[in-house]
Amino acid sequence: MVSTAVLFALAALLLYGGWAVAGGVATRSLSPVNAVFLSYVASLVIAGSYVLSLRRPITGTRVDVGFALVSGTFLAAASICFYTGLARGNMAIVSAISALYFVVPAIVGVFYFDAQLTATNVAGLALAVVAVGLVAT
Repeated sequence: MVSTAVLFALAALLLYGGWAVAGGVATRSLSPVNAVFLSYVASLVIAGSYVLSLRRPITGTRVDVGFALVSGTFLAAASICFYTGLARGNMAIVSAISALYFVVPAIVGVFYFDAQLTATNVAGLALAVVAVGLVAT
């Protein structure tokens, strides 16, 4: 049986894919800045509606709230870079290269959060980098 975490991950995969394709189409006539802005307006409406529908207060430590805000800052800056890349290059290449973002938390996890890095993990990361290299050529 597939866990709900895997189902949500698959949904995210499909939604991120749709985000990349829609962003690529949007930047055909919109500037990257305007495309990002409109994307975030839609995101805020959906995320805000979701949060409001739960009727739960925002609670957490100041540090964790700070990290949530930093996370949003990284996401906004990454979106600007991504949309600018889409406007200037090939959607498949830009999407493939940016999809390697998972390498960063893997490395940070090993060095700062004591995550185990096995030979299988290293091989998987290396193969992912090779795969993106092949897609990008």
